[in-house]
Amino acid sequence: MWGPSHELIGRGAELGVLRACYDRLPEVVLVSGEAGIGKSRLVSAFTAELADGPRLLGGGCLELGAEGSPYVPFLPIMRDLTGQPAQPGPGILEEMLTLVTRAAERGPVVITVEDLHWADASSRELFAYLARNLTGPVLLIGTVRTGHPNRRLIAELGRRAVTRIDLGPLAADDVIELLTAVGGERPDRARGLRVHRRSGGNPLFVEALCHADEPGDLRTLLLERVTRRAELEALAVAAAPVPDEHIAGVCGDEALAELIDRDLVVVAPDGYVIRHDLIREAVYDSTVPARRKRLHAHFAALAPDGAAAAQHWLAAGDADRALPVAWRAARAAARQNAYDEQLHLLELILAQWSDALEVDRGTVMEHAAAAALAAGKPAIGIAHSTAALDVTADPQQMARLLGLRGQLRNRADGTGIEDLEQAISLAPQGSLRGWLLAALAFVEVVANRYDSGRGHAREASRIANELADNGLLARATLVTAALDGAAGLIEQARQSFATARRLAGEVPDEHTYLTTFQWEAGLLEAVGDYGQAAELAMEGRREAERLGHGRSRGSMLAVARAVPLRLLGRWDEALELVDEAIADAPPPLHSAFLRLVAADIARCRGENARFETLMRGLAEFARHAKNAAEATLEITIQRIEWTLATGDLDQADRDLRDNLSPGHPAREVMRLAVLGARVQRARRAAAPRNRRLAHDVTARLDELTRVVDAVKAPSAYRRTFEALTTDSLSTWDSAVTAWRGLGNPYETAITLTDAATAALATNNRPGARSRLAEARELATALDAGPLIDRIDGLVSRSRLDDVAKPRAHNDFGLTRREVDVLGVLARGKSNQQIADELFISTNTVATHVARILVKLGATTRTEAVARARETDLLG
Repeated sequence: MWGPSHELIGRGAELGVLRACYDRLPEVVLVSGEAGIGKSRLVSAFTAELADGPRLLGGGCLELGAEGSPYVPFLPIMRDLTGQPAQPGPGILEEMLTLVTRAAERGPVVITVEDLHWADASSRELFAYLARNLTGPVLLIGTVRTGHPNRRLIAELGRRAVTRIDLGPLAADDVIELLTAVGGERPDRARGLRVHRRSGGNPLFVEALCHADEPGDLRTLLLERVTRRAELEALAVAAAPVPDEHIAGVCGDEALAELIDRDLVVVAPDGYVIRHDLIREAVYDSTVPARRKRLHAHFAALAPDGAAAAQHWLAAGDADRALPVAWRAARAAARQNAYDEQLHLLELILAQWSDALEVDRGTVMEHAAAAALAAGKPAIGIAHSTAALDVTADPQQMARLLGLRGQLRNRADGTGIEDLEQAISLAPQGSLRGWLLAALAFVEVVANRYDSGRGHAREASRIANELADNGLLARATLVTAALDGAAGLIEQARQSFATARRLAGEVPDEHTYLTTFQWEAGLLEAVGDYGQAAELAMEGRREAERLGHGRSRGSMLAVARAVPLRLLGRWDEALELVDEAIADAPPPLHSAFLRLVAADIARCRGENARFETLMRGLAEFARHAKNAAEATLEITIQRIEWTLATGDLDQADRDLRDNLSPGHPAREVMRLAVLGARVQRARRAAAPRNRRLAHDVTARLDELTRVVDAVKAPSAYRRTFEALTTDSLSTWDSAVTAWRGLGNPYETAITLTDAATAALATNNRPGARSRLAEARELATALDAGPLIDRIDGLVSRSRLDDVAKPRAHNDFGLTRREVDVLGVLARGKSNQQIADELFISTNTVATHVARILVKLGATTRTEAVARARETDLLG
């Protein structure tokens, strides 16, 4: 019989990384590798050697019932920290952080969460929340299986530096050392190499092959080398630690002692469990189906209510017992804000439907639709609400379902108004009607239907006051705040946002509460207070995480922060935020806004292939989301910018003519007007002697002027429009002052370049020189390639060559930031050191390094540096 080695072989470097992390707490480490590669063994060896006695806390994720059991790996950790059974509620994220922080005040804390690839969505979010917010001497370690479909955790952790340890296979010499430790004698090298080849360097398979050279499937070999199969089968079916009070029912003392002695079973904090997943899976798969069902029924009867009990009953073939348990578990998940888990359980009920459930199928579908709305999964919610409408005839339930579907459709593609209007027609006077009116007003604001939105919000407020319903009043006040902002009543709008936020926080209504941050940040950005907008959106994201809504609401709060970051010139930071939010698979409408931020930056940086790729996806979205007014207008603006830059002036003019309307929000009207004036100037410059065109351009500019005069426009846009139509140096300088005052470096650089052109027209060469010098400095800092080229072209044509040195010759297409990263990389610095020196995140550094390797045609960092030196990229 083989047994595992208690020595850690071939992992000295990885152990050193963990030691280094422990020396610079707080730190977060993610250990990844295939099953059997030694993730748990590495972590155990590390914690065993810690001499200063840190507090060790740990939990593991379970495969059985994983998607329906929120926070399972953290329950034993909470129990250890509080000394009593864990009762997770809606505030578990903040509670867990507080408990860990307090424990760390008394000394170092090491938290290990095993098998994150099986973690439910809420547990992943809690792990990521701790990772982003830990302070004090805390080391948070997670283990995750390579190649598992559950990869979202990596994106969720991207908001802070995380040390990655990727465990690969053991080298041949290490395999020989492991065979020696397991077998007690050193094998000859030929046999060691043979075992290395067959095992692929996987330590668990090496151990299985220690006393066997016969050919065969490795999983079969694992089974042939175990004893006490009956007892192991029971533990394999349990799939979770079996506590002391239950172990006697499946495993006698003598058998249990033998299994522990042979290291097939280990003692976990909550009971007894098979040592390794691969062994458990092999034993489970080989168990006779009839026996497997009996064992599942046994453990289902022992398990408390929850997803695991439901899964056991289903595996036992008893849906009548499984579904009531799953229904109660789903209700409990909803109370914990664990909406993904609630949705999973409800869909399990629908898939295994039994009349033994005391609720009807339509009610379960309605709950599933509501859970999908809260979880940010509109397509799933639309399907459930539509299916429920097919099986109900109750007018009030139909009204609720139509209201849900309307909100879900609005999240998906900006539609939903018709569903909400039909819902209101079915709803009697009272609370339900008030909530539907508020929901309709909400989506009308999103669709820029301000007049009808105000009327519905006013009616919802009346009902709220009659019923003393502060939750409804919060929603109506939120809409009123947005409408006041659109009307230019900024201070009144901000006061209403504050009132809505207070009311929603007291109820609590977390959806409305978080929306106040998103919409007020949008208002601040629209009036030019970019810094405060970014900060308020960040506060909203923190609140979303604290309340357990980081996944469902984080994407639009990310947009609310990324847009002002882009306007402030913090482009890399905005792109990192966009990448993280898109990795969370947001609803289509949210994804469109995120991709628009990325597309705008790509266009400004001259990353044409990336811009075109993003715009193809956005054009497809626009074809199916014609009612998503704000998103489709932004897509149109990006298309006009692109056709103007590429010289397709007739198409740019057509798009402008088709979309110019004073009915758009004032800022968007002015953006179109400024863009339209640039299009007309380019058209006139392209054919200066064409009188017919000159007449057409004049007419179009007159039309733009009438539209501008009809709106209350932000001053920077208005001054830029005036400068484009008068082309005097004083008006250009006025526009520069306005953009500089807003802290928008890109628009400042563009208007400086235009001002320099106006200065040259009057032979004011010193004025042109100073303006171009500032413009080039700003454009270089942004890595705005096309603008830099425009400036350099103007410098060259005007013989102002002392303005700035031309950009270094770069045939590889590296951006300015990538050249900066390459320069630090050439000094042998790690990603973390590069991030520290350039004041960016390690996630951003990793992205830059990957792009550098591709552009230089290199496969390693060393090769990239060598190629850069060969071609004088490093100067």
